[in-house]
Amino acid sequence: MALRWLPFTLLAVILSLRISSILSHDTDHLEVVSYLQADSSLTERLHILFAGDGIVEWMLLPLVYLIAWNGQGMKGTWKEEHLHKFKRTVAIMLLASATLFFDDSAYIAPESFPLTPIPAPSVDRWTAVTLLLTEVLVISGLMSMYGPSKGVESYRERKFLPASPLILTGFAYMAMAFMDSSVFDTSWWTDPYQDDKVAMMWMWIFVAFNLHVFGRPIRDIDSKLGAGDGRSRALAFSIGASLGVLILVTSWLMHQQDAPDATAIRSAFWLVGWISVMMAIVLLLPLLGFDDGARPELDWARWTLLFGPMILFVVHPYSPFLLLGSWFALIATMALPWMLEREAKSLPLWQVFAVSAGMIAVFSVTLLSGQGMVIAFPLGGIFASLSSMMMLRHAAA
Repeated sequence: MALRWLPFTLLAVILSLRISSILSHDTDHLEVVSYLQADSSLTERLHILFAGDGIVEWMLLPLVYLIAWNGQGMKGTWKEEHLHKFKRTVAIMLLASATLFFDDSAYIAPESFPLTPIPAPSVDRWTAVTLLLTEVLVISGLMSMYGPSKGVESYRERKFLPASPLILTGFAYMAMAFMDSSVFDTSWWTDPYQDDKVAMMWMWIFVAFNLHVFGRPIRDIDSKLGAGDGRSRALAFSIGASLGVLILVTSWLMHQQDAPDATAIRSAFWLVGWISVMMAIVLLLPLLGFDDGARPELDWARWTLLFGPMILFVVHPYSPFLLLGSWFALIATMALPWMLEREAKSLPLWQVFAVSAGMIAVFSVTLLSGQGMVIAFPLGGIFASLSSMMMLRHAAA
């Protein structure tokens, strides 16, 4: 319990120092010198207080959210304990912002910083629409994980779609916008650092897709699994199958697009290796009390797949190649507990064959098309949505 509430103590000290710097315009706090003037408004000062420069903080929020997450989320209604959990999550986010992104030692020459605000970039209206839709999809995905669970039966009203038709329409628009852009196409990998901000926005969109299509449905599906006899075996097979699928899919995709040249297979193994390290670390969290779920270990392994590609993108530009494999791996972690746990309803053979054939078909079309990631994401997204529908239908049967 003390471990969970420790961030509040540290956060109070750090925020008090930052508030003092902002109100007094202390030049020792260097980001204030860079982004604020003496006549800055209260809104601008609050922005500096909670969001810094507004770039790096939002890039690393998935890492913070992964650490802060405590189990599957809320069940039933918004009870007091759930509100405390939500406040702890926000507190850890602010703590990470204060400690990771406001390091004065990172600046060597404060006198070289401008004393005027940095002008905002100009954007066209379609870019503004895309950004607004991205925020809606991401925020609704995160909040759905904290919202009350209505059970698998609630999906029957919308034909077992994993998300509402309005949300899926938003993702369809994003898929068309992605295919019209040049992000992650063949030419992109000649210089993967060319536009990190745009690439990070798309990584956020993929995280939002994961939350809507996998995150919330998985929580409701697992509630129908039963007592959990054999769940250790299901966990072992799920992790093993996930890493195997990740290695296979990622290495083939990187090899096809020569990203990076002559070292694609080795880079793919490094990426999957870091995912496995993250899984090994998060599997220790239930021992520290982060076990609010029927299968907390499996939940944490899934959350690594949900957020892992985004987190690694901060340090490795080729992590988007993990996305298609992570979708396949998440589908496997949804199906394997139903096949391996003794009290769970066995999946029908036709459904197992359909999911397996769908994976092979999507992967084969992606490789044969020669378009790589441009075609992999739309096809993989459709397949992921259909697979989630099938699992919801089976759980509700």
